[in-house]
Amino acid sequence: MVSIFALGIAGLLIVFGFGSLVFWLVTRPSTKQLNSGESPATPQRVVAQAPVSSHVVVHLRGGTPLGAMLREHANTAETQGLRPFLEFGALWCPPSRMFGELLEEPRLQAALAGVYLIRAELDDFVNDHRTKELRAVAVPVFYELDAQGQATGHTITGAAWGEDTLDNIARTMARFFSN
Repeated sequence: MVSIFALGIAGLLIVFGFGSLVFWLVTRPSTKQLNSGESPATPQRVVAQAPVSSHVVVHLRGGTPLGAMLREHANTAETQGLRPFLEFGALWCPPSRMFGELLEEPRLQAALAGVYLIRAELDDFVNDHRTKELRAVAVPVFYELDAQGQATGHTITGAAWGEDTLDNIARTMARFFSN
């Protein structure tokens, strides 16, 4: 015969397990795998991770501290043999939009070979401690990250490519990503 005490303990374990699951679902980092060429603002949700390829592009959503998400993605990049980079962009910024629109272009895809690009809207993270630490004030801005998600000091802004053309962007970013 089962005692009331044992039933009570079993009930508590079930409630605790369910509560833990709900807590995890609510607090897990919100990221979205982007197809090349998608803008960070494209309102689509993709749940499955893309297969390992010559490069990966992901988009971060606000709501979780940036530092934790950068560590997670830099670690994932390392396990996939890719170099992690963070890009801050903005919908209101023509060079940021153009970069996102050109991600499907073969020359820009070639420039991204070996890169794990973490895209984030600056406006979503403007008050985040890590954004302030990086001193991100102009967009687009790109930071190389180490395996722990820390900036290495290798950075570039969209001003480096001059006029917003495919040739300028692809050439400049190929040099940046290969260094």
